[in-house]
Amino acid sequence: MRFNHLFRVFTTIALLFFCQLTRAEPALNGVGVHQELGREIFIGALFSESLSNDANALLRNQQPMRMELKIVSPEGITARRFSRLWIEGLAVNSKADALMAQADNTVAFDAMFKGRLVQNDHIKINYAPGKGVTVSLNDIALGTIKDENFFSMLLATWIGTVPLSSDYRDSLLKFGDINSALRTRFSSITPTAARIAEVRTWGGAEVADAKASQAKSSVAKSSARAEEQVAAQKPTPDVPAPAVKTAAAAKPAAPAKADDDEGPALTAQTLLARQFYVSDAIKKIRGKTKYPQRALDRGQAGNVRVAVVINRQGEIVSTSILEGSQYELLNKEALDAVRRSAPFTALNDAISGAQFEFTVPMRWTLPE
Repeated sequence: MRFNHLFRVFTTIALLFFCQLTRAEPALNGVGVHQELGREIFIGALFSESLSNDANALLRNQQPMRMELKIVSPEGITARRFSRLWIEGLAVNSKADALMAQADNTVAFDAMFKGRLVQNDHIKINYAPGKGVTVSLNDIALGTIKDENFFSMLLATWIGTVPLSSDYRDSLLKFGDINSALRTRFSSITPTAARIAEVRTWGGAEVADAKASQAKSSVAKSSARAEEQVAAQKPTPDVPAPAVKTAAAAKPAAPAKADDDEGPALTAQTLLARQFYVSDAIKKIRGKTKYPQRALDRGQAGNVRVAVVINRQGEIVSTSILEGSQYELLNKEALDAVRRSAPFTALNDAISGAQFEFTVPMRWTLPE
């Protein structure tokens, strides 16, 4: 009897150990293309050990996960423009206190990317419980963020309430219905040997320690105002984009040039100044956004993302549709809502540059 009992105990322990050794890698949850002005920018893929079509379940997931993206734009994407995607996504999907707590980590993440990302570059953002968040480019390690909460904040920029793109978000949540052609295309994209060698010269980024104490002290005067922006983090139905044929679509040339400028490195203070400004501006635009009655009567709903460039006085320099709705009424209202909201608050000294660009995600949903 005693021998049988010991044998069962040993067998159970051996099976558990074997399961740990053979634990599956995170599997593909979904893959999608992010576009701007009808042009593909990158293909992104979300991997998770627990697959799900539920965004909230994935955001709460405490099992290994990974975000990957591969640049497909022939022009690549500047480091500043790439950084802005994350900064804005964090601003509209996170509460003010979370932004402040993760400010130093966000600055460390931004500093990992030393230059322009080029076509076929492969970025991996890997979350491993107990180990934090590791970032690599073309399989060259760039750095580690020790705070595990940082991953869910980054993931929210893709699948949160106000995602980078609604279509992109939906594609990442298609577990069980993944586009096989897109999956094959994603797998086939690889960086060149020369590019891998170039990235090796970037050197490792500093490891963040998650304290964010400097960020909190540098923005102490903004904390009361930050609390008011929590509401701005919660997206409500809003903003459409005009048809790509409008004159506004020709304006992105100016912002693209501004993106190429190096500019000063981000600090916790300048980062939070940008994020809080974006939150305030979007909140103001939402207050001016309407649901066109004719669109409502016709059952028209959709999503729009508008790029806005302002000068230091908060006056609009240009607007353009990055992601448009199929309905002209919604596209027009998106641009009109931005124009009705001008002028915006003048830029404070923590935000450098003659101009400032941000994007506004808008969504119209028919009442049930």
